[in-house]
Amino acid sequence: MPTKGAGEKKRPRILHRLMREVRNRRDAHQVEMQRARELQVKLLPREIPQLPGFRIDCAWQPSEIVSGDYYDVFPLSDTAMALCIADVSGKGMEAAQLASQVRDAVRQFAPTAASPAALCTRVNRTLSGTIAPAKYITLFYAVLEASGRLRYENAGHCQPLLVRTGGAVEFPASFSGVVGIFSHWLYQNQELQMHPGDTLLVVTDGVLEAENRRREAFGYRKLIAQLEHQKDNDTEPPATRILAAVSRYSEGRFADDASLITVTMQ
Repeated sequence: MPTKGAGEKKRPRILHRLMREVRNRRDAHQVEMQRARELQVKLLPREIPQLPGFRIDCAWQPSEIVSGDYYDVFPLSDTAMALCIADVSGKGMEAAQLASQVRDAVRQFAPTAASPAALCTRVNRTLSGTIAPAKYITLFYAVLEASGRLRYENAGHCQPLLVRTGGAVEFPASFSGVVGIFSHWLYQNQELQMHPGDTLLVVTDGVLEAENRRREAFGYRKLIAQLEHQKDNDTEPPATRILAAVSRYSEGRFADDASLITVTMQ
């Protein structure tokens, strides 16, 4: 009866070792993703502070793969509120850690920044020399005043939407580059005036790019329609309602994290 050669005897052991390595890598990846998600959740404010005369709402829908979305709302004074939303390139723990760096930098510099442009300049200079090559951050930062004046800078982020009380739709100006690539980039202050009934909407691309079964993106047109519909619904936070509509449209399939902030002047 023929006997197994040395090579044939080793094959099962080699196969078992390879399978064990695959399982270990898979388990390590799952642990890393869990830690990254926990870090990302810690970045998000537990409660959204409010500025008298306004309703500020936020919503977030994580995707299966951890990305670098983060948003923040915090007071600068009794009459001014900071609004920030960012999207970090990449996935996993690296993206979550970079989002944490962005949040810390924004929180550190915002109280003394002379303007949104000054804030973006300082954050960009701080991060440009510390993050990995080819990594970057899109960032929208604004200062909302009790008078309705909104001073902002959009560093390569998705264009915000402003729906006026009469139904007119505006896309506030956006010209600046992303954060984290070139430390010498200059940023510009932009400004708009909100009036009672106006709603500002700022999103990450996970909202705009959510697709239905026909691979059609949700896009700005449907966002505008949702903002118009939500004017008749005062019971549900507008950000939550909009994100629920995006989830229905995509049947809960998000290729990227989806975050949004809505600001309505009352």
